[in-house]
Amino acid sequence: MPTAEIAQYGIATFAVAGIIYVVGQALKQRNDQNMTAVIENNTKALEQVATAIQAMQVAMARQEAKIDELLERARK
Repeated sequence: MPTAEIAQYGIATFAVAGIIYVVGQALKQRNDQNMTAVIENNTKALEQVATAIQAMQVAMARQEAKIDELLERARK
C-alpha cells in the first residue's frame, strides 16, 4: 500500500499549503488595512503642515510690508 501512503502525504501537503495560503492572504489584507490607516494619517499631517506653511507665508508677507513701510519712513 505505498500508493495509499503517497496519496495521504500528497493530501496532507496540499492541506498544509492551503492553510499557509489562507493565513498569508489574511496577513496581507491586515497589512493593507494598516497601510490605509498610515496613508490617511499622513494625509492629515500633510494638510496640517500645508496650513501652517500658508500661515507663515501670510505672516512673512505682513512683516515684509511693515519693513518696507518703516524703510520708506526712514528714508524721508
